[in-house]
Amino acid sequence: MKFTNRVTIICIAFNHEKWVEKAMISVLLQDFEDRELIIVDNGSKDRTPDIIKEWVKNNTDKLPVTAIYKSKSVPYCQLFNEVLSRVESQFVVDLSGDDFLYANHLSHSISKLQQAPNAAFVFSDAMILDENGEQSTFYKREDYKNLTKKTQANEMYETLIRRSYISAPTVVFSTDILKQVGGYDATLSYEDFDVQLRLVRDFSIVFSEHVGVLKRKHGDSLSASQYQRYKSQMLPSTLRVCEKIREMNRNSTEEAALSERVLFELKHALWSANFEVAQGFANLADEMNVKGIQFSLYKLWLRVRLDISWLYVNLT
Repeated sequence: MKFTNRVTIICIAFNHEKWVEKAMISVLLQDFEDRELIIVDNGSKDRTPDIIKEWVKNNTDKLPVTAIYKSKSVPYCQLFNEVLSRVESQFVVDLSGDDFLYANHLSHSISKLQQAPNAAFVFSDAMILDENGEQSTFYKREDYKNLTKKTQANEMYETLIRRSYISAPTVVFSTDILKQVGGYDATLSYEDFDVQLRLVRDFSIVFSEHVGVLKRKHGDSLSASQYQRYKSQMLPSTLRVCEKIREMNRNSTEEAALSERVLFELKHALWSANFEVAQGFANLADEMNVKGIQFSLYKLWLRVRLDISWLYVNLT
C-alpha cells in the first residue's frame, strides 16, 4: 500500500449503457476527496464502451480515472482480481456499472474503517430499486442496533452462513486484507457469499448506519439468474462455497447453520430443476449426516427428478 487513506473504486460494466454514466458520476460526486476510479468495460456488446470513453475524456481533469477495455468478456471474479493487483490505495470498492454511490458513502464508510484499523471491511444499508421504480431499504431501521451488536461481538460468521445479510455493493474493503486472503475466488461465478465469509472468519468487520448505495434489481443482473431454470450459473458456485464453509467451520453451531443453508439451496435447486447441482447439495448433506423428513422428501424428489420448475417461475 502506497497511498494511506486513498480509496480506489473498481467499476466493472457489462452491457450497462443505461446506467454506467450515472455510476461514474456517483464516484465523481463523492464528498471524500482522495479517490480514484478504475472503470472497466468487460466486453460489452452495447454502447457501454463508447459512453465510458466519452465520459473519461470529459472528466479526467476532475477525477483520477483509468479506463480498461476488454475485447472479450472475462469471468467477473478473475477480472476483479486482475484489477485489484494494481491497486495501491488503502481502501477499495467493487462498484457494479449499474449501481450508484450516494455522495457521502465513502466518507462515512472510511471514517468507520479509520476507527477500526484491523477491520477487513465496512458495510452499510442500501436502497433497492426494482424495475417498477419501487424503492425499499435493504435493512429495516430497527435492524441497525442488532447489526452493530453482531459486528462488535464478531458474530456475523454464523449469520452469513444462514442467509445473505450484507448488501455487497455497500462494502468498502481494506485493500491489504483483501489481498492477504487472495482477493475473490476466481473459480466462482459470483463473489459476495464467499469473500464475506472468508473475511469474517478471521477478521473483524464494521457496520455504518447510513444508506450508501442505490442497488438496481433488473432482469439482466447476475443475481436475477441465481435460481434460473435448468442452467443456473450461480448454484454450482454456491455449492462450492458451502463445501468451503464446511472446511472453515469450528463448532456444532456453525455446522447446524450450514445444514440449514444446504437444505435451503437444495430446495431451490430442486424447484428450479437444476438436478445435477441438487445432487451435489444432497451429497454434502449426507456427508454432514443431516437427518429429518424434509431431507428425506428432497432426496425422493431428486430420485424421481420431478420437474415443476414452470410452477417455480410463476411463483417467483
